Amino acid sequence: MAPVMFDNGRYGTSIYNTTTGIAGYQTGPNEASGNLNSIGNPVYAIHRANELQNSTRIQGGMEGEYQILDYLKINSRVGATKIFTNGRTFSDIKDAWLNGNPLRTEQEFQKLKTDNPDAVSYANNSLNYSKSENFRWQWETFLTFDKNFNGHQINAVAGFSMEKFNISNNISGTGYDVPVQEQYWNLNMASADYNKVLNQTYNTPTALSSVFGRVQYNYNSTYYLTATVRRDGSSVFKATGDYFDIFPSFGAGWTISNEDFLKNNTVLNFLKLRANWGILGNQDIPLNVSQLLTADGSSNYNYVFGPGQDLVLGAAFGSPALPLTWEKTHETGVGLDFEMFDRKLSGSFDYYNKLNTNVLMNVQPILNSAFANNFYDHGGKVRNNGFEAVLSWKNSISEDFNYNIGVNYAYNHNELTDVKPAYDGAIGGSLSNGQITKQIKAGQPIYGWWMWEADGVWQNTAEIESGVKYGSPRPGHLKYKDQNGDGVIDNRDKVFFGSYMPTSTYGVNIGINYKAIDFSLSGYGVAGNKIYNALKGTRINGGENITEDTFNNRWTSDNKSNTNPGADRDSYASSYYLESGNYFRINNITLGYTFKKLYNSTSNMRLYVTAQTHLCSPNTLGFLLK
Repeated sequence: MAPVMFDNGRYGTSIYNTTTGIAGYQTGPNEASGNLNSIGNPVYAIHRANELQNSTRIQGGMEGEYQILDYLKINSRVGATKIFTNGRTFSDIKDAWLNGNPLRTEQEFQKLKTDNPDAVSYANNSLNYSKSENFRWQWETFLTFDKNFNGHQINAVAGFSMEKFNISNNISGTGYDVPVQEQYWNLNMASADYNKVLNQTYNTPTALSSVFGRVQYNYNSTYYLTATVRRDGSSVFKATGDYFDIFPSFGAGWTISNEDFLKNNTVLNFLKLRANWGILGNQDIPLNVSQLLTADGSSNYNYVFGPGQDLVLGAAFGSPALPLTWEKTHETGVGLDFEMFDRKLSGSFDYYNKLNTNVLMNVQPILNSAFANNFYDHGGKVRNNGFEAVLSWKNSISEDFNYNIGVNYAYNHNELTDVKPAYDGAIGGSLSNGQITKQIKAGQPIYGWWMWEADGVWQNTAEIESGVKYGSPRPGHLKYKDQNGDGVIDNRDKVFFGSYMPTSTYGVNIGINYKAIDFSLSGYGVAGNKIYNALKGTRINGGENITEDTFNNRWTSDNKSNTNPGADRDSYASSYYLESGNYFRINNITLGYTFKKLYNSTSNMRLYVTAQTHLCSPNTLGFLLK
């Protein structure tokens, strides 16, 4: 096994994707950013790339049911979805190049275009059209037994399901130097000076197959038992052929409020105790096969041969398909549900302990590895444990006035409890400037922040000469703490600073109804996480704007801050750039008025105004008629 390095990390739903950067990023060269610096201007990027996307979705399904006996029936249902997508993107390449530097001229661009006739980076523009089709289907059939034997209720289900998705293909074509008028944006109008590019791909679909059974028992709506077992298979584990695994689960419940000793209770209306144990499976990775790398034209995989220097197409071994199987999550939990005071107060409390084994990790080979591309492997074990609590109060003051208030809170502790030795200590979280911000280490959160601890600011050269330093700092640069006291600042002095994942999430919702007026408010928040504010750091070419707070609080010869570095700051990853990720956000506010009995006793019209804090949901004004 070759040693590996993790390239960034973000904890997701069971998958730990190490290829998505979250610590901060830099864009490509100035020609792509179009805003006189190296960071990128998203507004200009949207303006320059004229993009149009149209999608058509066709979805349908059928279901049949046959009652064999009073207590026995069979159900079968089939569903399918077909999606057609057409895309068009027109990019003004010349305009982006000119906006990359205020000193550039159109004459310079034309000279580069003439001197590099085959370089599409000096085409005036590019035009791309793409078409894709995607199809998925699902079929499941199950037999249900449901019968009551003198207070003993038994419900049993047995069946199978099959699913296939990502049955898709796409085709795209790109041409260069089309007329700038939109009515002439077609590939036949592209310049013959550049080769048109045509790509076509059939994707490998993923197939899932399952057989399952479940038995539920309850006695007198007081005692509950549930047992479920599934045998699931996935086609992604093609390299080993180890497609199937078994996933059992069990649950028990006790409605304490139905016991005789609580039946005459006037305070506690409902009380139920729950417990569960089970194993869940995850297979959400690409098709696990060894990779063979090929390319057209000039590339590292091809070579020229013979007196005619003819191009010979070759191939290279990318990365191996390691012996993978299902990732498993072993979960144990207990819970309590209650209702009190004539059901005005209700709530629930849950404790859970989840251990992910066979964790699927996407790992990137280090530079001296024989492997070229990322590959998946089972990297270790991750534990998540915590609790969730929900509390709600609702009351009707009168026939015309009622209200409700609800709050919820959840706490989660994430820890990498075990790591495969080959990956223990692997680093990632690149800032695209040679600095990394994360390390994978047993006993820490998955991809926890790992960096130097900022320990003040160098005030003068005398202090620098007598202190423990890294590199060649100048007054106004950050100091870094020598954690092990060896008089050297190196990776052994880097420490963990928590995680980007919140330890707490919470929410609140309020609803008020008075006669025909209704009002609702909801909000949510997180706490206990850290984010890396790379905006306070040194940029690539120094021409970018900075925040007002960074400018006003910087170290200067007259303002000798011992917390904030000066404008001439280094770019080493440190705790100085870490900030609290805590926030609370009002997510929705709605005010409505209902006009009742418009033309008969059941006809109503509701007029409402809504404000939402969501990127895709602006403030709205509407009405509902029924």
